[in-house]
Amino acid sequence: MNEQFPFSAPLVTKASPIDGLLQTGDLTQPIPVEIIIWNGARPGYIVQLRLDGDLIGVPMVVGKQQPGEMVQLELSHNKLCESGSYLLSFQATNNINGVTRESPSITLKVHRTKPGATLLAPLIFPTATFGDQLVGLLPGYAGMEPGDVIKTLLNGVEGPSHMVEAEELTLRPVEIAFSREDLQTHAAETVSIEYVVTDRAGNASITSLPTLVSLKL
Repeated sequence: MNEQFPFSAPLVTKASPIDGLLQTGDLTQPIPVEIIIWNGARPGYIVQLRLDGDLIGVPMVVGKQQPGEMVQLELSHNKLCESGSYLLSFQATNNINGVTRESPSITLKVHRTKPGATLLAPLIFPTATFGDQLVGLLPGYAGMEPGDVIKTLLNGVEGPSHMVEAEELTLRPVEIAFSREDLQTHAAETVSIEYVVTDRAGNASITSLPTLVSLKL
């Protein structure tokens, strides 16, 4: 018989504590899963991970571990190929009578889509001249989410960066300020300004279309 039992849920330290998001870079190898040995565990009990209800991975047999000790299993990255949410738990089986109990589950999220899809529009500079700084407006792009990091490139060299906030999705556009010093350090009459977006999962966009800014303004 399968039923819930008051185990601690499994712990995946590589997942975001906020929403369970995994970094794309971590999905190239097995994901460590930590399990706390529970009160009442006995040598010989069998522990195995469950993903979306299905038993996966190599079972572990409880040995001399004491309640409160941490053991580690592995979640195959090959089980997390698709973007989406997954429920991860573990099952404990009494090796003598075959009775099983399942732990509470945690949510893991996988996001593999690059922001901006196949096109990122150039930055818009509504003001033709600037004093101490020039402010660029960034139009929305496909998949724009809070926590995205926008890194600008000035003639190919990293410039100011900005993290997208929730209100910038609906209430106001993204503004990125460039100081005169930012632009003049490139010792060129014209600066090509581009940007790249990296989302919370570590997916990096293509480079945006450039905007050419004349420093004679």
